[in-house]
Amino acid sequence: MRSFIIIGAAALAAASPAPQGIDFNQLNAIVNNGPKGPPMGVVSQSAYHQAEAQNKAASAVTGVATAKQAKRDTSANLESRSPTFWGLFGSPSSGGYGSSNGGYGNTPPPPPPAGNGSGPGYGYGSGYGSGYGGGNSTAPTNTVVVPAQTPSPTPTPTPAATTRTFSAGESTNLAPSSCTPVSWTNTFAFTSAPACATAIEVGTFCGFINPEDPCAAQPNAYGPSQNSPDTAEAFKSNSVYHELATSAKTPSGYEQAFSDLSASVSGSGYLGYYELESYDTAACAAKCESTATCTGFDLFIERDPKWNPRQCSCTKPDSVTRFKCTLWGQDVTKASATNNGQDQDGFEVVIVGSNGYNKKTYTPPTPPSCSKPQSCGHKLHNQQPYCMGQSTFPGPFDPSLCAAYAQKQNSVNRKGGIIGAFLSMFGMNKGGCVQFQAAYLEKDGVGFGTHCRLFTKKFVAAQANLEINTAGWGCQKSFTFDLDVNASFNWGGFSLKREE
Repeated sequence: MRSFIIIGAAALAAASPAPQGIDFNQLNAIVNNGPKGPPMGVVSQSAYHQAEAQNKAASAVTGVATAKQAKRDTSANLESRSPTFWGLFGSPSSGGYGSSNGGYGNTPPPPPPAGNGSGPGYGYGSGYGSGYGGGNSTAPTNTVVVPAQTPSPTPTPTPAATTRTFSAGESTNLAPSSCTPVSWTNTFAFTSAPACATAIEVGTFCGFINPEDPCAAQPNAYGPSQNSPDTAEAFKSNSVYHELATSAKTPSGYEQAFSDLSASVSGSGYLGYYELESYDTAACAAKCESTATCTGFDLFIERDPKWNPRQCSCTKPDSVTRFKCTLWGQDVTKASATNNGQDQDGFEVVIVGSNGYNKKTYTPPTPPSCSKPQSCGHKLHNQQPYCMGQSTFPGPFDPSLCAAYAQKQNSVNRKGGIIGAFLSMFGMNKGGCVQFQAAYLEKDGVGFGTHCRLFTKKFVAAQANLEINTAGWGCQKSFTFDLDVNASFNWGGFSLKREE
């Protein structure tokens, strides 16, 4: 028997007739250039700009989009008791998967035939049309329907994270006065200056040190020093650091994911960073609690250079010890602890005492005009006939991106005349999203981004039927939200009020 593959806007090919609920090739092609962890030389950093991310998600909508089907509860009853009604339009179940002459393209569709009871058949070919025709009343046995995957927006430069550096008087980590830059041109016009009219570099403000300058002082550190001897190996074996990690208390409402690792968490779910004055899990948890999209944190001890050795005549800086608290909108797991330190121009950065924690329970904030969040665990809804679009946005887990995407799609459909009162009255609107799913995807155990699916019918959590466990991909968490079909996206940054 021949197998037919019916696809949406993307020209996909399948080697097998088995249903495909997600396109891994398209996921692998997504550009993911956001920050994966804190940079050097900053006291704190807020890396995720939610309002900008919401606006970018809404901009993924580029035109009208519809599903194959809509909610059928009401229409099925109408069909069973009023055949003459459907005689005007053709019964929705008597048509088939019409000719491939209709479909997605640039040619307007021909008008549907007169009501002869044959019903619509959906075909995808060269012209943009509904593919109305007689067709078979049953789809071919091996038909696979892949919902349209909205292409990811054209990559744009990642917005600069909001960082706090330090002024010339705030750090005592100065290089000796004999240390000077080597083969370096100061393109930022100053290293530290008492006054200036404008910011010289993003994240570096007038009167503040640029920690990336040669020989530049680094922020003060508050951990106990390892200076006898001051070597990476001695730092790794320092029992004081390991005791701090193993004796740390798990904060209320959290569960420990790992303890005393020699690596810190990395991934696209990075939200921000704070330097602490002590190894304080409660203080780090408090930072997480004040951030709406935070689901876990990593507290660790790091060996850093006292000054920047890059292009500096003094190439062997003393070490300092930092307590670092990083916040995450992804699962904090042992598998995601992939940052093992690095060589920084001859200085070995070392990480020890890394403790990871996740919230025991987490329900994301409900976006405006949304309701009834349902956890689907690690599964997605593979309800392809009712899916009117899907897209994936790299970064932390944030269902508000899916809400922005869904509400913008509904707005575009309303303007295009796709969402009409007549179809909505009978629960048959194929262009109205009434529920969306937000799932957080991981790649090789590390957080990747929020995957969104838009549905014309409401489903319950028990109907989630798709597990993602192919080619290194997985699903960390998944939620559905009901959506007011008449709502519009005009609330960018709504949950920033939850953050500090």
